[in-house]
Formats: sequence, structure tokens, C-alpha cells
Amino acid sequence: MQIDLKNKNILFIGPIFYNYHEIIKAELERLGAKVYFEPERDYTFKFTIVNNFFPSSLNRFQAKHYKRILNRRNGIEFDYLFVIRGYKMPSEFINLFKKRYPSAKLIMHQWDSENNNSFSHLIGSFDRFFSFDPLDVKKYPALKYLPNFYLEDVHDGKVSVYNYDILFLVSYLPERYEIVSKLKAFASQYNLKLKAILVISFSTYIKEWLLGNRLDRDVLKFSPLKRSDYMDLFWQSKMIFDMGSNLQTGMSQRTIETIESGKKLLINNTYIKEEAIFNESQIFVTSNDFSKEIVDFIDKPFDVKPTGYSLENWIKTIFG
Repeated sequence: MQIDLKNKNILFIGPIFYNYHEIIKAELERLGAKVYFEPERDYTFKFTIVNNFFPSSLNRFQAKHYKRILNRRNGIEFDYLFVIRGYKMPSEFINLFKKRYPSAKLIMHQWDSENNNSFSHLIGSFDRFFSFDPLDVKKYPALKYLPNFYLEDVHDGKVSVYNYDILFLVSYLPERYEIVSKLKAFASQYNLKLKAILVISFSTYIKEWLLGNRLDRDVLKFSPLKRSDYMDLFWQSKMIFDMGSNLQTGMSQRTIETIESGKKLLINNTYIKEEAIFNESQIFVTSNDFSKEIVDFIDKPFDVKPTGYSLENWIKTIFG
């Protein structure tokens, strides 16, 4: 599929999640576009205060944030508004954008679910609307299904010695923290080498502490890993455990990158069995119970099949 983005002005709004926003921006620019990135929310301590102590003011806080985006970018004639997630994006922002740029195309991609990040009020305002979540696509017919993508460095690994049998590296959720103890007991029982890291913001850690939850600091990290550090751990591991949120059914970036890389995947998302890229000899689906069957599965040989979910293909689908 060919797309023409040469000299097109794109207002790109999305989360600052690791450095994915920078990678997406660079790929759009490689395809000829002029990209102006704006974060979907304030990432300073000001947001932390409002979010944790004045949640009733959060919608108003976000509305002002989006209004500032338009003011900052005034004078640029945009051809596209491209939104990923769009945390608490108000309809008023979309209406103002359309009024200012009536010929622009509006595109949204959700790599979060409606349960996690309400977006249904915006569906009719966009020309194209994609979601990675199969259940949301079934619920809202205007949505087009589009899984997430992998980055090319998942093809670069060369490891002769594995330091870990299982890598569990995810952002903190209470249910993920609870599973760590089960994982540790499982690894100890079968003499497996486990690397478990939960990335948690310091404000969330303090909130849990004030609630009386004394979290084990040995499995916590207060800042996200650099991509290179994550990939070092990734290549040192035989199997990746991806425990998704109970509130979504879509395949995470980690899931797709693990499958594309040719590593074994342990996952609790049963909906993956309905995906075209599901390979039962590579992917073990668990209900968060761990058994000898998983141990046997780790070293079982299988044929690697490419997913086709490259970043380039993802962008061409969105803008095609």
C-alpha cells in the first residue's frame, strides 16, 4: 500500500509511553510528513496533584490542556489530526480543530480499551477510527480493527547463553503485583530463573503506602527502562510473560514483539486464540496458574511465523 504524506502537516497527539511517540513521529517524517507532536496530558507534577487529590477537576484541567495545544500551534495549516488514545479529550477540542481546519482529516487509533480510557463520545467526530481491542470493535461498528506494531530491533538479538527462563517486566497493577509471589514460588519449585520487574510511579507507590500496602521494593522500579536496557533483558530470556489488564482484550506491544522475535510467550489473554497470528507451539495461554506443562513448553521447538505487524505497515493502514 502506498501513501502520500510528502509535505503534509500532521498534528500528532498521544501519550509519552517509553519513546514510542518519538519513533512514530520519525517514521511519519521519513515518509515525508511534517509532524508536530503534543502530549495527550501534562506530564509534570501538576497533573499528578490534580489526578490524585482533585480528580473532580481533571476534566476541566484536561480541557485547558487541549486548548493550549491549539493556541501553541496556531498559524500552521494542518492536513491531519492524528490521535493515539487522547486521554480525556473533550468534544469541544475536536469542534474547534474542525472549525479552524475544515479540510483536515481526523484519525484516531486506540491502543487502550473503552473500559480503561473512555473514547466512545468521539467516534463520530473522526474520519477514521481504529482500535486494537477486538471487543470494542464488535461493540462499535464504526471502529476498524488494527493491532499494535513491533519495532525492528526485535530482529536484532543474538544471545548464546540465556540468563533467565522467564521475564516478567510490566507496568504496575495490583493484580500483577499479586501474581509475582505465585511466579516466584513456581520458579523455585522447578528451578527456573525468573526476572520480575514492575514499573511504578513514585506517586503510586506513596499512595499504596498510605493505604497500608507495603510493596516489595525488590521487584519495583520507579522509572521506565530505556529501550536498549529492556531489549538486553528481553534477549537474555527464553520466555516472556505478558499479563494484560483485565479491562482490555487487545494484544499489547509486548505480545506482538515477542511473537515477531521468535521467543516463547506466556500470556493470560485468552482472546489471542482468535488472532490470525496465534501459534499454539509458540504461545502458552494461562489463567494465571503455573504448572509443569509450562516448564516443558519453554524449550519445545517451533516454527517462527512473521506477524506482518511492522510499524511501517501500521502507519500505511492508518493513513492509507
